[in-house]
Amino acid sequence: MKTLQKLALSGLISLSAPAWASDFVDTRLSFVFADDNVLAGSGETTPNSPNARFGAGNQNTQFYDNFNTRFSGFESLSNIVLYKKAPAFFEGLTTEAALTLLVLERPSGNVAIQDNSSYIRLNYQPPGWGEKEGISLVGFPVSADRFRLGYAYRISWGGSGVFTTRSATNGVPGAKLQITREKWYAYVGGKTALVQNELILEEETLYGVMAGAGWDILDTLRVEAGGGYFQKGLVPGLATLGVEAPVNAAGLSAQVVYHVGVPVGTSVDFRLYKNDPEIYERFFAPEQYPGGLSYSVSLEGSYLSQTLEKPDEFGATKPQGATALALQARAKLGFLRMNVLGLYRSLSYIQFDVPGFPPFQDFPEGTKLNPEMFLAIGADYHLPKLHFTPGVIVGVQRPASFRSPSPVLGGNNPPANLIGTRTVVVRDVNQLSILPETCGGSGACGAEPIYSAKATFRWDLSDSVAAVGEVYYTYDTNRTTFRDDITGVAQPTFEKPHALGFNTLLQARF
Repeated sequence: MKTLQKLALSGLISLSAPAWASDFVDTRLSFVFADDNVLAGSGETTPNSPNARFGAGNQNTQFYDNFNTRFSGFESLSNIVLYKKAPAFFEGLTTEAALTLLVLERPSGNVAIQDNSSYIRLNYQPPGWGEKEGISLVGFPVSADRFRLGYAYRISWGGSGVFTTRSATNGVPGAKLQITREKWYAYVGGKTALVQNELILEEETLYGVMAGAGWDILDTLRVEAGGGYFQKGLVPGLATLGVEAPVNAAGLSAQVVYHVGVPVGTSVDFRLYKNDPEIYERFFAPEQYPGGLSYSVSLEGSYLSQTLEKPDEFGATKPQGATALALQARAKLGFLRMNVLGLYRSLSYIQFDVPGFPPFQDFPEGTKLNPEMFLAIGADYHLPKLHFTPGVIVGVQRPASFRSPSPVLGGNNPPANLIGTRTVVVRDVNQLSILPETCGGSGACGAEPIYSAKATFRWDLSDSVAAVGEVYYTYDTNRTTFRDDITGVAQPTFEKPHALGFNTLLQARF
């Protein structure tokens, strides 16, 4: 490549090349027949559980699924990539750019098209540096969502949503400057968002800065850390009353990884798409079984803080802390794969991008908070002659919950059916289950552990097409729905705790 650059600089040859258009890089077509709960029919549960049908979504997943991706796995989607890479007119400098569009088919039949972190990248390789070393500047013209903090996608932060959903209509562009050496890397970057200021009723610019580094202490041991600071605008409720109360957020994330025989992995939703004919890379490549023992163990932690309205004191704000821990362990021995997942998330961490619950408010004094915690263990075995891989996963989760001394949904005139204190289970961002006020003779209801077991199989029919099946059972005593009591007032009541579901897929990836 350096020889070609010298010839180009001397004018002897031209390195002008056409842009490469991908044939739908990372395309996933999913034909699904599933039922998230065969023990219940339409209208019997909340959320509703229709009978078996073609199609599936997040309701067909378990708490341990999709730990390192934002997708459910049942979507039909594709990334269209227009990519160009060329040496610059200056020694050691390479330019590249990619226009990346995500095409996502909705269950309604509509198709959504959105930017998937398109970028322009300049990479300078000083004399004597290795092939994979350099100083790079990446600019994201529309969305820098793939530039995030944290390492496991489930607890990553600092994406476009960090400025709250109020910035979604304008996009969140950004930039990243990184130095990459053989044993270490370091980066600094930033993002901006346009959000309406509720005091002046005009859009203003909000800023975010991010920085991080990683160091391979040994060939088998890596430590990484990163942090960021973000503006989130004003507390809307106070701004309408003329009180200027800015919401600012900051946090740190760190990870330690020990790995033998495998590289340090990263979520596919962090990586930048390219369509380089010289470097063919499949983001969803089939699993490889090179033989022998290989494994990796990672422990990640994050601490975040943001200023929110103090509900017990008019016009006041206070910092709300948020914590998360993730343990990931994977091992491969011959054709056997084993994995362990562990997660801890405080309720404030789950609601960090909202931010808070209710939005822009801290929890009232005296609120009893419980974090989310789960542990899951799985294994599968590949039968190469049959191209068949059966597996099993078991897990237990204590969902996040809170019990407030005031009405659970706040406000001056709460509905009569929600007066008093109740336990609210928060399964994920703004996904709530309100428990009854009392549980028989045991007093106040509290969140109980959720147990889940899943049997899986994958039958590879070709390099690109596979049949996938899952049968799962869940025991969850926190399931509730609203039904009228004897006075005609809707009250939360418990549903049957048992759920038995299945997913069958014919899936093509190319």
